Amino acid sequence: MAGMGPMASVSAHMTSMQHGKGTAALHAARMPMTFLQPQLRPVVSAQSCSSSAACSLAKPVSSMQAQVHAPWLCPHQPSLVARHQHQQRQQRASVAAHAGVELGLYARDAACLVAAVVGAKVWTKLFDIAVKKGLLEQNLSRKLVHTTTGPIFLLTWPLFSAAPWARFVAAVVPALNAGRLLAVGSGVYKDDGLVKSVSRSGGREELLKGPLYYCLVLIATTLLCWRDNPVGLVVVSLMCGGDGLADIVGRRWGKGNALPYNSSKSWAGSTAMLVGGAVMAAGLMAVFCSLGFFECYSVSTLVPYLLACSAVATLVESLPINQVFDDNLSVPLVAAVMAMLLLPQAAHAAALLTAAL
Repeated sequence: MAGMGPMASVSAHMTSMQHGKGTAALHAARMPMTFLQPQLRPVVSAQSCSSSAACSLAKPVSSMQAQVHAPWLCPHQPSLVARHQHQQRQQRASVAAHAGVELGLYARDAACLVAAVVGAKVWTKLFDIAVKKGLLEQNLSRKLVHTTTGPIFLLTWPLFSAAPWARFVAAVVPALNAGRLLAVGSGVYKDDGLVKSVSRSGGREELLKGPLYYCLVLIATTLLCWRDNPVGLVVVSLMCGGDGLADIVGRRWGKGNALPYNSSKSWAGSTAMLVGGAVMAAGLMAVFCSLGFFECYSVSTLVPYLLACSAVATLVESLPINQVFDDNLSVPLVAAVMAMLLLPQAAHAAALLTAAL
C-alpha cells in the first residue's frame, strides 16, 4: 500500500464508496414496505357510524394494512352505558303503556257496570210507573220484567272489554239484584215495592225462590258461558223468552185448551214457549256471531237444533213438577244440557275450554 501511487489510491477510494452505496441500497430494499408507505386509515362515512354494527364492519381500505377494529373512527357509536340506559327507557315506556291500557280497560268495564246497573233499575221502574198509572196489570208487569230483563242484560255483554276479568265485572249486575232479594226475602230490611213487583202471592219469602233463582242463572251463564259460548244465550232465551211468554200467553188465551196431563198448563202457553224461546235464542245468536264472538252457521242448520232444545225445555216446563222444582231452575238446566249436546258452536267452545285446561 505504501508503494501505491496517487492514482491507485483514488481508485481504491471510489471502489469503497460504490461498495457502501450498494450495501445501503440492499438494506433499503430489504426494509418493509409499510415503513416506506404512509400509514393509511380506513375511510368510514358518518352514515356508517350510525350504528355499532356498521362500525364493526368498517375495514381498512388497504389490503396491506392489518384489518383491526378502530373504534376512534366512529365517534357517534353509543357506549354500553348509553345502550343500557336506552333499553331501560324503552322498558319503562312499555310498562307505562301496558299500565295505561289496563287502566283504560278497568275504566271501560266500570263504566259498563254502572250503566248496566242504572239501566236495569230504570227499566224496572218504568214498569212500576205503568202499573201505578193503570197501564199494566201487576202480574203482567211482573212477567214482562221476567221476559225482558235477561236478554237486555245479555245485550250489554259486548260493551265490556276483552279483559279476562270482564265477565266477573258483568256478573256483579245480577249479583247485586240477588243480594237485594236475599236481604228483603230474609227480612234483613223491608221493601214492599220490591215484594209487590216480583212476587205472585205478595209474601217476601217468595223472593227467595223463583226471583232469586232467576238471578243465580244469570250469574252462572255470565261466568261459565260469557260471550264465546252460545249455551248461555239459549239458557236465558228459554228461561225468559220461553217461560215468560208461556205464562203471558197462557193466561190470555189458554182457557179451554189445557194440556191433558196438566190442567194448569195450556197448548197456547206451551206453543208460545216453544216458538218464543227458539226465536229469542236465534236472535241473540245472530247478534253475537255477527260481532265475531263465535262462528256463525246458516239458519237451516241452527233452527232445527234450537227447536229441539226449546221443545225439550217446553216439555219439562209443562210437567206438574213446578211445585217441587221451580221453572227457573228446571228450564235452564234442561236447556243447558240440550244446547251443549246439539249446538255446533257449543261443542267447539267446549273443545277450546278443554284444550285450555
